Parts: sequence; structure tokens; C-alpha cells
Amino acid sequence: MGKLKNFILWNYSRETSVYVVFCLLIVAFIFLTPKSWFDGHGIIATRTELVIVKPQAFPVNKDFLERRLREITGNANAELIGWHERKNAEGETVYELEYK
Repeated sequence: MGKLKNFILWNYSRETSVYVVFCLLIVAFIFLTPKSWFDGHGIIATRTELVIVKPQAFPVNKDFLERRLREITGNANAELIGWHERKNAEGETVYELEYK
């Protein structure tokens, strides 16, 4: 019982063989554990995609942007999550449309 208590409460100094063995076990676990153990197998709650649109004399409101998004993607069920105004490399204003 005394050794288990010492191990749980970690009453070992750095110079002891128990400390060295435990550190080696940690390092072995890090380098020898298969990557597949840590791959996320869960489903992401919302998967969003991004479309960039140049403004061409259209109003910037959700209804119009959602219609334009559906035209561009060809997906009649595309739902606009949000949009952000950005400047492209040429200095033109573009809109990033985030949808799912």
C-alpha cells in the first residue's frame, strides 16, 4: 500500500529510478501511440463553406445574398450563415459568403 500511495502522490525525486522509468513511459507513449487513436471520429455540428462574390450594384442584405449564393453554388438548399466585406489583392471590395 505504501508504494501505491507514493506513486499516486508522487513522492519520488528526480534522481530515483522510478522517476526515470515513469518519464520514459511518458515519452514512449507520446512517440509510439498510433495516430488513429487521436483522430476525431465525431461529426462536426456545422460544416460551412465559403464563396467570394464581387459586388455589382446589388444591395447587401441577407435575402439577396442568399439568392445569389444559391445561383452560384447551384444548391437550392444553401443557407447563408454570414458574410464579411474584404478587400482582394487588387483593392476591390468583395464579400465572403459563409454557408452550409
